[in-house]
Amino acid sequence: MNKNIEIKIRLFYSVSFAVILFILNQLFFPNLLVAQNFLNWDAEHYCWIANYGYKDFRVAFFPLFPMIWKVSHLSIYGIVIFNVLFFLLSFYFLLKTLTVSPLEIILYLSIPSFCFFILPYSESVFFASSTILLIGLKNKKNALILLGLFLSTLARPAFTIFIPALIIAELLCEKIDKKLFLRILMYIVTTLLGLLLVGLIQHYYTGKWFEFFEVQKGWGNKLQMPSFPLTSWAGGLIVRLDGAALLFGTVAGIIMCLYILKAKFMQRITMPKEVVFSLCYLAGISLTVLFFRGGSLFSLNRFVFVVPFIIIAANFYLTQKITFSNKQMIIAFVLINIFWLSFGSYVHIQEFLKFFALSLYLFLLILFKSYKSIIQKTSLILLIIINTIFQFVFLIRFLNGNW
Repeated sequence: MNKNIEIKIRLFYSVSFAVILFILNQLFFPNLLVAQNFLNWDAEHYCWIANYGYKDFRVAFFPLFPMIWKVSHLSIYGIVIFNVLFFLLSFYFLLKTLTVSPLEIILYLSIPSFCFFILPYSESVFFASSTILLIGLKNKKNALILLGLFLSTLARPAFTIFIPALIIAELLCEKIDKKLFLRILMYIVTTLLGLLLVGLIQHYYTGKWFEFFEVQKGWGNKLQMPSFPLTSWAGGLIVRLDGAALLFGTVAGIIMCLYILKAKFMQRITMPKEVVFSLCYLAGISLTVLFFRGGSLFSLNRFVFVVPFIIIAANFYLTQKITFSNKQMIIAFVLINIFWLSFGSYVHIQEFLKFFALSLYLFLLILFKSYKSIIQKTSLILLIIINTIFQFVFLIRFLNGNW
């Protein structure tokens, strides 16, 4: 696609979103865009770290984003604009590596959880860091992989997923030789250097080394069997959002297992390395949250949907030349509804209907692989409309302190 058209699409969506948000603020939510509203939840902690440094439980938050905020001296609105522009720039470079249609660009931009890119959260910084890593994987540029890995380690404690995912991607996609093991060693060393810098920054303020791990244990984040029904800290709509994230992570894991079996385990597979890494990340982060938070999936939607890996995985799915028969689509729809039983969808008819509505939404992704082009296009347009509505819903909920 022409690069000018891609830029125009991104600008059109961004400007349209800003205009609609301004209109909603003027007509229905007069105090919605007050600066203080952007500091709900984790945003307040990032702001504190930027202004005062680390103290007590705030060592749970990694330093790259708050340090950028501190050094830049940006206001609340300023850091919001920075995050939006930083995301759009990294989004541009990510899509340069993919084959996408105009509607698919809008589909990715409309992902509901992308509202976090408009907030003082670390999502934009992590997205950009991960994008550097992915571009490095795709183009086999070790310098970019190491840079992206280092920055990602400073932005978020995702190294526990990144290193296993990188090892699996290397073993499945490359020839097993000394160079492969050298690359893996470089990944590990780079991550350790990133962790050391995180420790140094936090030690400077607290006088303690790697207090992050103790804080996480204090919050109950330790290896444990999940309790059923699964839930999330905000309840209601957010449970279904995090539930959808777990479903995506589960599907990613299943796809990876099937590819490995098809390739007779450790033989090389034809799937691109960046796709293997992305699927491993989505599956790995979902399993980690499931088994380290006792069945409470809080924030899983951020870890699954507000990352470039979901775009890589989605693009891989959308570009596959496969179609589903009516029987296959019905089976998939039934399996999705069975999956919701783990969230207690059976406790009441209203609860069942809410999860059933979510199944209908997700079914649009399956319909995209219908053999009829009109159904494919219609499902894509409906996905964009629904996504955009909920993107506004989630942002308004956050700004009103009701997340």
